[in-house]
Amino acid sequence: MSATFKKSLVAAIIVLIIGSLASWLWHSTAQRDGSKQRSKLYQELLELSGKLNRDLPRMLDQQTRFDRAEVANYGMRFYYTLIRVDRFVHDENDFEQQVRPAMLREYCTGEALKFYREEADFVEFRYLDQNELNLFTLRFTPEDCE
Repeated sequence: MSATFKKSLVAAIIVLIIGSLASWLWHSTAQRDGSKQRSKLYQELLELSGKLNRDLPRMLDQQTRFDRAEVANYGMRFYYTLIRVDRFVHDENDFEQQVRPAMLREYCTGEALKFYREEADFVEFRYLDQNELNLFTLRFTPEDCE
């Protein structure tokens, strides 16, 4: 091997090492920033659920009670009780088919759910019957609005 070739090989190895270190540093910084953003989102969701829960439960109309809100995996889950519905007497699928279009429209266009649509991973609406048994769950993500 000639001296020039050895110098070129050493230079190439040094450039490769520096490039690898720079790439690793950039990646770990980007990951840390992403973690900070996720932590901030989680904190905002917790604060919002706390604010909502201070005024709950409350009646939204003659049949629907808004019971609570909770954070779940970078999304928000809302619990509603249909106070005059018994899951053993009524058809849950029928209720879901009636409610789904309106809730999807509200999620995709409503101002009240804008933060969740733009920032959270998902929004989930759980409907319970008068005995607090699960009737159905609606789960929407921003992709559902495209």
